[in-house]
Amino acid sequence: MSADNTNMAIYFDDREYLESFMNYISERNTGFNCLGFTKGESLKSYAGDNEIALLLTDTVCFERDARHINSGLTVVLTERPDEITAPDIFTVNILQPVDGIVQEILKAAARMEISVATGAAGEAGNIFTFFSPVGRSLKTTLAMAASQLLSDKERTIYLNLEPDSGFTVLFRQDHDTDLSDLIFYLRDGAGGRARLMLESAVCESQGVSFIPPVMDPQDLMQLTGDEITDLINLIRASGYKNIVLDTGILLKGFEKLLYMSSRIYMPVREDAMSKAKTAQFYSYLRTLEPDTANARLLDDNGRIKSFTPPFFKDLPKITENLRPTDVGSYARELLTS
Repeated sequence: MSADNTNMAIYFDDREYLESFMNYISERNTGFNCLGFTKGESLKSYAGDNEIALLLTDTVCFERDARHINSGLTVVLTERPDEITAPDIFTVNILQPVDGIVQEILKAAARMEISVATGAAGEAGNIFTFFSPVGRSLKTTLAMAASQLLSDKERTIYLNLEPDSGFTVLFRQDHDTDLSDLIFYLRDGAGGRARLMLESAVCESQGVSFIPPVMDPQDLMQLTGDEITDLINLIRASGYKNIVLDTGILLKGFEKLLYMSSRIYMPVREDAMSKAKTAQFYSYLRTLEPDTANARLLDDNGRIKSFTPPFFKDLPKITENLRPTDVGSYARELLTS
């Protein structure tokens, strides 16, 4: 379905529930043009003159008025999802948080080839990249702490670009939509559908939005520089002012990622092996095609901030609120230095 038709018709009897649902979807910046209806006749009249990409309703309204309304996808909220089995109807369990409901709706829309405008990538905002050639350097912990602090002021998303992030274990749950799905849609050229998949994949922890990392490391290893750019632009177009990238590997488009970054934070360690790895990384940067951007990366006053974190006696998990901890205070200093 063409992205020109972005109409989402939402039909519930309860006006208060309707308005709260519409507000929530609007805040998610999905790209849909939401229209609310509490009367079946009004919905039928609108459907007679306009295309509807997605119709959202509940069991009562569906059976009474909405069953025969034409739409690209009809989603019915119900306490018994298995009772409605029509091939062109998608059912969602209403007995769950609204965030879960919306994620299921957007995921279904993306898979049914319903598309929305991708939007324009905003120039404002920052990309904060946490990278280190050295293992066990507190890179991920500091990246998540920075994400929490940034999210207190502006819409921020954390993106882990590691082949083995450990998120499934840390958050004790499997995610049926992750970064791999988003990469697939981007690679397929389905920008509008990728935007829906992005919004359906986004989770939240301690006030920070994040996309569950890939399960298959090969999905990351095959990323090109152009695909990384497309991914960043898609996230920016979805309204995120800050993107915190967390990676410890040299992706194919790694240098492009560095050039796009407002600041690169590189935690290292003081042992001989760590120093050797750090020195080799800087040698790699010097082999890149020399240009102004590369010079700024290597300059002492450039975008790369190399530092050795202090020893933290009590190291919290990234699933916890890191703001009031020693790690949070250290991350705050990094962001303001």
